[in-house]
Amino acid sequence: MGKEQNFWYRLASGFVIGLGMVIPGVSGGVLAMVLGLYEPIVAAVGNPFKDWRDNIRLLLPLGIGAAVCLLFLARVLEYLFAQHTLPVLYFFFGLVLAGLPSMVKMANREGFRLSYLVSVVVGVIVLLAATNLPRYLDQGSPGSLSVPNSCFQGVVLGIGLVIPGLSASFLLIAFGFYEALLRALVQMDLSVLVPVGMGALPTVVLVSKVMHGLFRERRGLISHVILGLMLASLWVVFPGWPRTSFEFVLCLALFVGGVGIATLFIQKQVVEK
Repeated sequence: MGKEQNFWYRLASGFVIGLGMVIPGVSGGVLAMVLGLYEPIVAAVGNPFKDWRDNIRLLLPLGIGAAVCLLFLARVLEYLFAQHTLPVLYFFFGLVLAGLPSMVKMANREGFRLSYLVSVVVGVIVLLAATNLPRYLDQGSPGSLSVPNSCFQGVVLGIGLVIPGLSASFLLIAFGFYEALLRALVQMDLSVLVPVGMGALPTVVLVSKVMHGLFRERRGLISHVILGLMLASLWVVFPGWPRTSFEFVLCLALFVGGVGIATLFIQKQVVEK
């Protein structure tokens, strides 16, 4: 029964992480942290052949959940984000905010040092600098559909997928790639998706190895950097105040729903530990 629950938990987690891959400003890495799966994921991806059976049991349902989200809900998410941006972002704001206490607890698992405050500040600065990329890049320029360009899109995507606090979709927007890549996903244009995957896969593995090593050697330091990324992401993701009474009720309901879902995931993760 436990294994079955683990499978469905990871399947649902993959779905949620997939949402974070599509919604600009929302970090899939942060959502993985909220769900208590970030460290196991980077360990499995960074060392795929070590304990490969366990890695498959972890990554397969996550991959299926994310694929279902991306392939079948890309159009829905594209519509919702375009037409109902504020309520959608309130849902994710609640999701991330609910995971903040558990992240603070994890970051201080081995004790707190005043020097860790510097790490938090570094995390905040890194994310705020990333949010200014569109301004410095003149909002990006639409990329060509050449194979090298698509591979570079994959590199950008891979970095955003693995590093918590950095939104993959936001980085794609910054470089002017988001709309073209989302269109290719909706249309299942393999001439674009295959080279993007060729760039993303090695990047995800390499960055996962780096993050896994940092967690192993400098857990307190990197945990507080990520905490800073999460705090800054709350500032970035905060969508502003509702404009009408109906929108207020809808945003409040989705915010509470996000908090509730994240709390259920976190409680389940604690029970399994």
